[in-house]
Parts: sequence; C-alpha cells; structure tokens
Amino acid sequence: MKTMAIILELLRDIIAFSNQFFPHPIAIFHSYRFSPADLAIESPPSPPLTTIDVLSYNVNNDAAHNPTRRRRILRAIFSSGAQVILLQETNPSWEEHLREDAVALDFFYTYFHHPGPTDRKAGGSAILSQFPLDVDKIQMLDFSDKVSGSVFPSMVCDVTIPMEYMKGSSKTKSSTQCNSDGNSEITITFANIHLRPPVNLDGSAWLDTARKTEPIRIMEAKELIRTSQDSKRTIDIIAGDFNEGDDGGAIRHLIQEGYANALSQYVPRSKETHRWNYFGSVWHLRKRLDHILWHRNALSSTREVADCRLKLDCVNCGVLSGYENDASDHQPVLSRFAIIQGM
Repeated sequence: MKTMAIILELLRDIIAFSNQFFPHPIAIFHSYRFSPADLAIESPPSPPLTTIDVLSYNVNNDAAHNPTRRRRILRAIFSSGAQVILLQETNPSWEEHLREDAVALDFFYTYFHHPGPTDRKAGGSAILSQFPLDVDKIQMLDFSDKVSGSVFPSMVCDVTIPMEYMKGSSKTKSSTQCNSDGNSEITITFANIHLRPPVNLDGSAWLDTARKTEPIRIMEAKELIRTSQDSKRTIDIIAGDFNEGDDGGAIRHLIQEGYANALSQYVPRSKETHRWNYFGSVWHLRKRLDHILWHRNALSSTREVADCRLKLDCVNCGVLSGYENDASDHQPVLSRFAIIQGM
C-alpha cells in the first residue's frame, strides 16, 4: 500500500508538471486578451455606490535593474487605471522608479517594505493608493517564527475611502447613501501577500517540491487569518503572489474562511499568470500563481452599523495582456470591486 501511495503521488507530480510545461489546448486555438477597458464589460447586479479597481503584480526584484523590463512593468502598473496597487518583490530601486510617476498620477499614499540585509531579496512589498492609507496601522507579519519554511512577510493595511467619493464623485453610479453623515468613511483592509515559493530553500526544485511546500502555504494562510482575528481586524481583500494555483491548499483554506477567488471566477483556467523560461527561451513553465480574493461578508468597517452595512462584490477580473514577455516573470492581475448596500 505504501509503495502504491508513492507511485500515485509521483504520477500526480508528473501530471502537475506536464500541465505547466505544455500550453493548454484552449490557449493554442483561442488567444486570451484583456485590457483595463474590459473591466467595464461586466456590471454589478445592482447599482453600486462606487467601484474600486485593484491591481496585484509581482514586479520581480531583478527587473528593476533592466531598463527594458522596468519600462514595460511601469507601463503595466500605471496604465492599468487601478486606484489601489499591491506589489511584490519591490526593493529600493523599484521604490525610486515608482515614486517618479506615483505622485503625478495621484498616488499620494504609498508604503514600501524592503528586505533587510539578512532577508531574502524577493521579500519586498509595496502599496500605492489614491485613497488615504493609514500608515500607523500597517502590519508587516513575519510568520517564520510559527511556520517553519515561511520566507516572506505579508503586509496588512487599511485604505480609507471618503464618503464624498461615493456620493459626489463622477464615478458614483448611485445616489444611495448608507447614512446621513457626510463625513463618514469606509475602510477596506488589504493583505498583500507573498507565500512560500514552490522551491527548496536553496532555490532548487523537483517534481514533488510544489506538493511538499504546500503545507507551508496553508499554515501561512491560517496564520494570516489568526493574526487578523487576534487583532480584531477582518481582511476584506487578500491579493498577491500565492505561489499556487486555483486549487492550492492555501486558497482552499481561505475559501473555507469565506473568501472568493476573482481569478477563478472570471479568468479561464487556460490563462496563466506566471511564465518561467525553461531550457533558455525555448519553453516556458506556465502557472497561475497570482490571485485576488475578497471576503463575501459585509465590509469589516461597516458590520456593526445596521443602517450602514456595505459589502464588496467583485464584478470583473483579468490578467493584463501584453506583459507575458520582457517584463516580470509574473503578469499583472486587475480586478474591479463594487461597494454595494449590504443585507
């Protein structure tokens, strides 16, 4: 029985690898295309107070030093139209280049976390927001003390959307008000995560490495939820580099916690979010590692107010086209969320 179990695990590992190595048949005959303009194709079932566009992108820490790749990554970020941008693998060089355009494009609120001299260089992260960002409440959660094999911290932060943006902005799609207080604010709590990569700590990888590192990603997801609950803070949107596909263990756990995956809901399974050169540039490993999840319950900042209970609903999501090569090894994921009256 033990030998049979080992053989079955090996077969599953081989199948999983082959699915990454060979393009999906649908992708061969039907090319996937998505641009920021395509977000408007889908509409929420009921008129929202407003919509918020969120971009998640692993920019690749080394790409900051390559002018061609850097230029294309910056174009993907700032042409996306997103109002909240969550980045992984940033570093001081990325911060310098990002800040050049951020303020000019109304991203007045930014926060960068850089890895220390003894940290892994891919451990940086950042948020750029057009809405106020509560820097004093930003948490950088290091799970390595409680999760053996965890290597990157997660960022948890609050973004505040002024009520006047919802009621008076040209982007407002409804005159619905959740209360009469014109100075009210809605807070959305974000987690910008980079879970354990499916490689060994020395950078090597084998057929079974993704499977053997999955328990680490599951524990990281559990610690994220536990830590937020301990601080009486519910995370509304979890986005970033999950380093696993739609059916990965960490994502399955978060779905059990009440989250939904925008990528699974709107992007065909044949579309990857990550390409890794294999045998030079002859072959690519294709994976769906980058995701944006949202909690289906009422926004945490409005849950206790009966006449002002709002909720998030993802109305569309896509992987931006044109950045599969000569940019990051990851691809940018863009989602639109509607803020609607809750039940």
